[in-house]
Amino acid sequence: MTAANAPLAADRAFLWHLERHSPGLHLGGLARIEGQIKPRELLQQINRLGDLPRFRLRVDTPPIGRPRWRPVRFEPEAHVRIAGPENPASALDTALSQPLDPGRPLWEVHLLPGFHADGDALLIKTHLATADGLGASDLFEVLFDSSPKIADVPPERSAVNGNGNGNGNGNGNMFPPGLGAARRMSEWTENWTLTGHDLLDTAMEFSSEEVRTAFLALNEVMPDAALPPLPLPFNGPVRGRRRLIRCELSYADVRRIRARFGGALSDVVLATVAGGLERYLSRRGLSTAGRSLKIALATDVADRGGNRRSLLPVEVPLAAGASDRLRAVVQLTRLLRAAHVADALSRLAGVQRAAGPLAAATTAGAASIRPPFHLTVANATGPQIPQFLAGRPVIGYTPSWPVGLGQGLSCAFFAYDQLLHVGLTVDERACPDGNVLPDLLAESLGELREAAGSPARQPVRDAPPAPSAHADQTLET
Repeated sequence: MTAANAPLAADRAFLWHLERHSPGLHLGGLARIEGQIKPRELLQQINRLGDLPRFRLRVDTPPIGRPRWRPVRFEPEAHVRIAGPENPASALDTALSQPLDPGRPLWEVHLLPGFHADGDALLIKTHLATADGLGASDLFEVLFDSSPKIADVPPERSAVNGNGNGNGNGNGNMFPPGLGAARRMSEWTENWTLTGHDLLDTAMEFSSEEVRTAFLALNEVMPDAALPPLPLPFNGPVRGRRRLIRCELSYADVRRIRARFGGALSDVVLATVAGGLERYLSRRGLSTAGRSLKIALATDVADRGGNRRSLLPVEVPLAAGASDRLRAVVQLTRLLRAAHVADALSRLAGVQRAAGPLAAATTAGAASIRPPFHLTVANATGPQIPQFLAGRPVIGYTPSWPVGLGQGLSCAFFAYDQLLHVGLTVDERACPDGNVLPDLLAESLGELREAAGSPARQPVRDAPPAPSAHADQTLET
């Protein structure tokens, strides 16, 4: 649980500083509902989000020291947006393209009436800085029900600490009013102390025999891991409108492939993405011989305060057979986990607690020229039985991961109700032909399925892809 006035975790604080250089670093989830949702019913459901601490805290960014969570009055109606009569798909892309309000808790809910033939849709946006300890499973547990019976709605919450004053001086505040300077100095001192703890923990991890052995093995597998990758067509400045491209794959196929080759479900996802992008690059006339794909895999690692989301750097070979590619991914991710790479990277980010915006600006400037990864892939698992919103079935949930900092494409996967829901978030200028990717991912998963001894399937689509208005112009330039 996140307490009021607690500092942001080091890597979350770094992401928050990056927001001013690459606005829109928020993730989302698109829930398609069977039937229509009335605004009053939606507000009653949204009121449940007060049970999640991050939805009742905003980020305070002081001139010195690390950002902190500050309590504010819980006002769910201020975070709800209802789309107008324009094209619901266009309203979705507009909502994804706009940054969150930094003066409020970092979340929004957008109601998209008539989004699909059978009903409405709901877009839930949260910032990457709030993602640690707050995954899609938490949202499902609080916002959705496992029964069509409408549960009793708790009384509306008026303050972050439940004490009704909404002034931030409740149970979570460490200092009485009038001591702002003393509070800032104490927090700044704490920032430096926590930074020292992080660096010490990292040094102790690197000194263990198990971790040293794993890193030596990693050096053999990824000798150029520290070097920025050669850019792909979707790498470069992100200046266009965001789009969310959706499709669904067989979750049973993913489990079957994992059972045949071992590893984790995320390994199958990574191999599927690499196979799909290999086909994409071939369509663009680019050779993949001898090249690899550098992916940042969003994963949860243990921390003193619980679980938080971090990035695991994975290098996947291209121009390889499906089975060879998957075996390489399984071998690499096992070494990365044995070396505690994700945890070490999160702790090394502790230097940002003191450096703050200056270091974030330097990193943002460098990443805009040569991004450290080709793209980010996120993978999460939700409930495998249907969920309900205000008594209406949730027939699909498509995740969205942000683009930016030289990455015009991101891939997010969410397993829900026996299907693997895929959300491809693209920048229209950086990746104008992203509509071809669902079919290419399906071909890649089918190739893996055949390697596991079963015939391939076709992806599930809601509607045929629509060409981008910028596609021809961007490809010509």
